[in-house]
Amino acid sequence: MSEPVATARANAPVHRAPSTELRTPARLVLQGVTRWFGDVIALNNVDLEFGPGVTGLLGSNGAGKTTMIRLMVGLAAADAGSVQLDGVPVRNHVPTLARIGYVADGDGLYEENTAREFLASQARLRGVPSAQRAALVEEIIARVGLGDAADQRAGGYSKGMRQRLKLGQAILHDPDVLILDEPLTGLDPLMRRDVIRVVRELGDAGATVIVSSHVLHEIEAMTDRVVFMRHGQVLAEGTVGHIRDLLHTEPRRVRLLTPDPADWARRLLTVNGLVKGLQLEDDALLVITERPEQLSALVQDLVLDEQLALTGLQAVDEDLGSLFQYLVN
Repeated sequence: MSEPVATARANAPVHRAPSTELRTPARLVLQGVTRWFGDVIALNNVDLEFGPGVTGLLGSNGAGKTTMIRLMVGLAAADAGSVQLDGVPVRNHVPTLARIGYVADGDGLYEENTAREFLASQARLRGVPSAQRAALVEEIIARVGLGDAADQRAGGYSKGMRQRLKLGQAILHDPDVLILDEPLTGLDPLMRRDVIRVVRELGDAGATVIVSSHVLHEIEAMTDRVVFMRHGQVLAEGTVGHIRDLLHTEPRRVRLLTPDPADWARRLLTVNGLVKGLQLEDDALLVITERPEQLSALVQDLVLDEQLALTGLQAVDEDLGSLFQYLVN
């Protein structure tokens, strides 16, 4: 098994049933974290702080995401720096590790166990009282959508079903911190919707949720708060809008939805320096500008004062894909 589920009986916390009620904020902090693999540096002096809500961890394969996650869940040690949860080092500290739920990129399931058996054993190892285990297991099975397959052996599960079961064990003990490494891999659209729903519910309830992915639209479905990584370093962090605002040298692309794009183009070109480029489309005009605030004000004036037809306005490059491309370039 590639990433066995780490559990500990000693000093197990008092069990809390999974809840969507707001909780005390948990903060996971990385300070100066560096990790080497031989002559290759996987993480280079990373400083990050994760708090309540969902944060997307984005980067291509090899960016350092999985290495950082292994440090955050205590499966590896940093060569320099520290990883702490609410001021307590994560590595080898059982009470702190017990506050973390983890969905690994690998499986880590017991192939001969059914979902019900596996979750029951995890509940026992996590210190759930015997009188509460059966009800808790049934709640988790329903929550991750494994009701029809709860008594099938995990060895016969599809990739998507295995992902559901991994999520189930990760949220079984209602963790303060939930870390998911590529959780939507292999899921069909229905399964993806269910997993995204669970992740957002936990974030809305105040859990600190970190979701790693190299697929941009997966993160967009869960949150707009992101950390971009490349070659073991943090390129940028914050909300998509905040990061985009920091890229002052990059022009914005705005699409005006209108039945008369040519008329809009003529009007905008009369303002010196406003437009860097224009592209006529069917019932739309794509505008490239370094002055988005001035463009916005002018558009309002033209609609209100001169009655130019406008049915909508889209900020084309306020998505994660465009933002990531700007950062990489």
